[in-house]
Amino acid sequence: MKIVCLGGSLRTESLNRRLMHYLARQCETAGHSTVVFQGEDLRQPLYEDGLPTPAPVEAMTTALREAQGVVIVSPEYNAGIPGHLKNAVDWLSVQRPSPWTGLPVLIAAASPGAFGGARGVIAWRATLANLGCWVAPGAITVPLADHSLAADGTPTEARTQAEIQRALQSFLGEGIPG
Repeated sequence: MKIVCLGGSLRTESLNRRLMHYLARQCETAGHSTVVFQGEDLRQPLYEDGLPTPAPVEAMTTALREAQGVVIVSPEYNAGIPGHLKNAVDWLSVQRPSPWTGLPVLIAAASPGAFGGARGVIAWRATLANLGCWVAPGAITVPLADHSLAADGTPTEARTQAEIQRALQSFLGEGIPG
């Protein structure tokens, strides 16, 4: 199965990038291929009808159309969706046919705070459902991620590791419809 990983912060050393790369490695270990879009791939001009589609958006569109699932790893900005990721999703949503329709999505977030990005996950659910995605009922949230994720994104505590594995296996195993 082909899985697209999308997101992380624009910062190279972000906790969400760490988590995203860990999740991509876990997908590959489970026998799936992954494509990761992050950082500069997501730094696009603000979406405006009539502008030409940027080349990175065309690459993401192709990857999403070929994928059987997407893992969005998103920081939480003021209890919501970060602008760079929302803008990338908006660009993708106007490609025809929409690459989002029917696509299974797992949402993940990491934060140094106690909520682990959970408030941003709630905002993502509404946006993705509106695009016609199948959003996995489980999500991955990693609270206190500055202490619970190693530099390579590997969880440093057993509980976090088990929760991540449970959500990821559910998504990759029985979770993806079809």
